[in-house]
Amino acid sequence: MMEKVVIHVPHASLYIPEEYIPDYDLEVLSHEMLVMTDWYCNELFACEAEMVDLKVSRLVCDVERFRDDKDETMSQRGMGLYYTHSSWNMPFRKFSNAKREEVIRNYYDPHHAELEAAVEQRLAQYGHCLIIDGHSFYPKPLPYELDQQPDRPDICIGTDDYHTPPELVEKMVNYLRAHNLSVGINTPFAGALVPIKYYQQDARVKSVMIEINRGLYLAKGCEKRAGFKDIKNIIRGLIEFMGKDL
Repeated sequence: MMEKVVIHVPHASLYIPEEYIPDYDLEVLSHEMLVMTDWYCNELFACEAEMVDLKVSRLVCDVERFRDDKDETMSQRGMGLYYTHSSWNMPFRKFSNAKREEVIRNYYDPHHAELEAAVEQRLAQYGHCLIIDGHSFYPKPLPYELDQQPDRPDICIGTDDYHTPPELVEKMVNYLRAHNLSVGINTPFAGALVPIKYYQQDARVKSVMIEINRGLYLAKGCEKRAGFKDIKNIIRGLIEFMGKDL
């Protein structure tokens, strides 16, 4: 039942508020927008389920990172919730603690409040909820990435030991392989987002990450391949397939 599903798409936006533009090296910013944006994921994951998507670029605020840099591994690479370094591990944005706090106040906290409210509503109405965290990844490893294995699957499924049932993963793998897609589990990316209120606390909240290899649906730059609609239909079918047993 799709009404029990929440789709989370945090990295598809290209919008950078005008007041933040002067903080960036614009030449590097253009490259980062190309390689770091989850192009068209708001389209690829669109279905009858409610979608919670971030309205600004992840280069402004990455809501997938922990709020406190002390808890966030990627902050050591200048890529916590407030990016200062590029995918090539080079500085490209001026750091301002005041602006970091502003970004948290204006984007990070409201986004997580929206996601938490969507989950809470489903728990109250149905007793459980499935979060599908929708992403894409570059066909080749970018320098900042922890996993540098060159051979990348078509689809990566990210899991959490507490919030992702093994039977759900098995079901997803079987579906995707039946559509002739290769699948990696927690490779090249791992984990599944859960609102901090429920994280490792409430097993009624289930979560799984779906990462799509951009080589499947993007041609040169950010142009859609001819098979874009086919991938969109497969992902839509997968979400509906997952929702049947909820």
